[in-house]
Amino acid sequence: MASGTPLIASVLAVLVAAVLDSEVSFADPGYVPKAFRWDEDYQYVRDLPQPLPFPLGLKYLPLGSSDGGYVSLGGEYRLRIEDFRQPDFGSRNASSFTSVQQRFLLHSDVQVAGGTRLFLQLGDYLEHGRAPTPRPVDRSHIDLAQGFADFTWGSSFGTWRLRLGRQEVSLGRYVSVRDGTNIRRTFDGGRIDGVSSAWSITGLAARATRNRPNSFDDDPDPNDAVALAVIEHPLPWDGLRQGLTLIEHENKGATYAAGVGEERRKTLSVRVYGGHARWDVDAQASYQVGTFTPRTGQALEIRAWGAAFEGGKVINMPWSPRIALRVDTASGDKDTKDGKLGTFDLPYPNFTYLTPAAIFAPRNVRDIQPFLTIAPATRWTLTGGVQLLWRNSTADAVYSASNLPVIGVGGAGYYIATQPYVRAEWHVSPLIEVLATLERAIPGKALKSFGGTRNLDYAMASLSIRF
Repeated sequence: MASGTPLIASVLAVLVAAVLDSEVSFADPGYVPKAFRWDEDYQYVRDLPQPLPFPLGLKYLPLGSSDGGYVSLGGEYRLRIEDFRQPDFGSRNASSFTSVQQRFLLHSDVQVAGGTRLFLQLGDYLEHGRAPTPRPVDRSHIDLAQGFADFTWGSSFGTWRLRLGRQEVSLGRYVSVRDGTNIRRTFDGGRIDGVSSAWSITGLAARATRNRPNSFDDDPDPNDAVALAVIEHPLPWDGLRQGLTLIEHENKGATYAAGVGEERRKTLSVRVYGGHARWDVDAQASYQVGTFTPRTGQALEIRAWGAAFEGGKVINMPWSPRIALRVDTASGDKDTKDGKLGTFDLPYPNFTYLTPAAIFAPRNVRDIQPFLTIAPATRWTLTGGVQLLWRNSTADAVYSASNLPVIGVGGAGYYIATQPYVRAEWHVSPLIEVLATLERAIPGKALKSFGGTRNLDYAMASLSIRF
């Protein structure tokens, strides 16, 4: 187990104690720390009456000039406990385990007049208990979590922002921050965002950050690169947007039932999303082409497809229930001897999108997931649902979140598992959030044909303190 870095842990211990004693409340205008800390704007703080409760006093520190430049300081501590019972459904008698994770983050956000920003975030990560071995995405001594510079300017073609450095990126289902792990996913490279008339454009050219265990040793992964473009525009219907995404992903360590090797995969995706009145929808369809070259064997031509839909409605009644349905499908390989690879693969997915336990990857599967969200009390949210999961092809594996086969090629049946779950969120204050999840995965015929005859039980609890 990593020993941690006493300095950052000690600083955070003092600040967390101040958070617990803070008088800041939901009544304070605008102060709710966001998932992406660089998305926060604290210019309003300069006009608040003094003295300010902690941590508002850290959110607007003038740079000493009258041009509006300022520094904002903040941080986060997250404690997360995950418990897995029968993590392999009993197929190999893998040991049950409890993983305890701690995440320490400190950041400074320097905003300079003229559209320049410098953002620096340091992280320290501890984990103990995961079996059979710890994951690289859970443990590290102090390292650069994020460090980038923003340059913003306006022109006759719209408003633009160029971001250079190590950064978090979240673009729909295809590129996520992977918050279910202790270390959030980041990229080393450049991103440009622009808004021109009603059009929005995003471009990214980067390498995924490779997480390594020692201090300040994370680096751009030479085996994992991405280039993408996203173009969006409002639809004629109020509240809806349409988008077109093109992604090229190079992965020199791609793993499939066909073997391990190098792939270059292009994804073309069309998306419609948004909401109107009490309805919301998010629908996306994708097609993939490219090549996959196993370390042993001939190169395979990639031809794969996937689609995802989520839609819901908030009912105007006590507890504001939202009734929703999620439907997903991702193609699998249908013939191991036809010179093609039909396995759909999201480049950087959020595996908890399928269910909170993140047991299966969105490859060679289809699912139907009805769920209900209610707000039984102020700042409380409860969600309950069930996922019904099948495989699309018996000639391909069903994969885990680490892309290793959970179900091999062949076997009997298509039905994988029934996964009921319940999730609770409690926003204690603007600074403190508590989450808890219970899930059971009940094996179906396909899992049972490979020896997975026992229920997998998952429990998670987390405490997040942000300031």
